[in-house]
Amino acid sequence: MKPPGKTTLPRMQHTAMIEAERIEITQDFWVREGRIAAPEPHMVERRDDLAGVVRLIDAINSDQDLLDRVKKRMIAMAKAAEAPPAAPTAEESEGGEVQETEAVD
Repeated sequence: MKPPGKTTLPRMQHTAMIEAERIEITQDFWVREGRIAAPEPHMVERRDDLAGVVRLIDAINSDQDLLDRVKKRMIAMAKAAEAPPAAPTAEESEGGEVQETEAVD
């Protein structure tokens, strides 16, 4: 699978809100239909986590300085992810493990 593409905070917030609502609607429907006795705890936790993401993005958007810092950090992380991996150093073996060197007195 290809890596995730670019996104925006408003788009992430909207997606999290829609998914939280979908989980709640689905769980409520299944309880009403008698398929399950109560909402599944792990799904309630997931809904709560997604609602937390929505509130987190609200908090970020409410502080312009924080929003600017987050955007700069996201750009820096994207650039770092695009950079080619560093060449192995001379101390690394073919297995990827670092060889220990003895200190000389």
